[in-house]
Amino acid sequence: MKTILFKIIACILVLYLSGCYKRNFFPDTDDPGLSLLTSHGFNIATAYINNVPYINPFQSNPEFFSTGGTNSVPTLEIIGTGILFDTLSLSWQIEINDNGVASYNSRYQTISLLMPVPKSFTKTDFFSLNSQRFSSNTNAVVLHSVPYYSDTLLGTSNIYFVNIRYYNTSGTTNLAFSGLFDGNIGDSILITKGRFDFEIDTATLNF
Repeated sequence: MKTILFKIIACILVLYLSGCYKRNFFPDTDDPGLSLLTSHGFNIATAYINNVPYINPFQSNPEFFSTGGTNSVPTLEIIGTGILFDTLSLSWQIEINDNGVASYNSRYQTISLLMPVPKSFTKTDFFSLNSQRFSSNTNAVVLHSVPYYSDTLLGTSNIYFVNIRYYNTSGTTNLAFSGLFDGNIGDSILITKGRFDFEIDTATLNF
């Protein structure tokens, strides 16, 4: 009886531990450590920083024996920065990717893609970015280091919004958007083959 009970507990524990790390990650065989570009609102983002793969963390459900969880979501907001233009900021947490699981020994904590936009920028204007490419002569990228280093590193970026769409679910209007990006911070930090697929509640937007 004790042996059977032990086996049942062991099976439950294995299912729990494996469930904690279940996430929307689709390995790209051509780019190890990166997830394939998708457009389904999976809240997955990956990129190389100096050839090291980075990914947004997975947040598991804190309840014991729960296999739920979600990829960490981004922040999309307007930052007031001047008289004629504001800045559209897309930010998310990053960690070194270890086979789809975030490794918490990274120097970098978050990445932000910044675009100048008119002060009258609205959700409709964001939707108009669908299928648009934006070059590094206007856009910026920022890497925020972990508190130990306390660095904010600024460079330039290229952004391509592959797909942007709105849809309603359970009375909530969601914004799903996917795209590609790259950038550099001086000659020492190269961000390459970036891809993101995000979904957020429009109620969280400040524009």
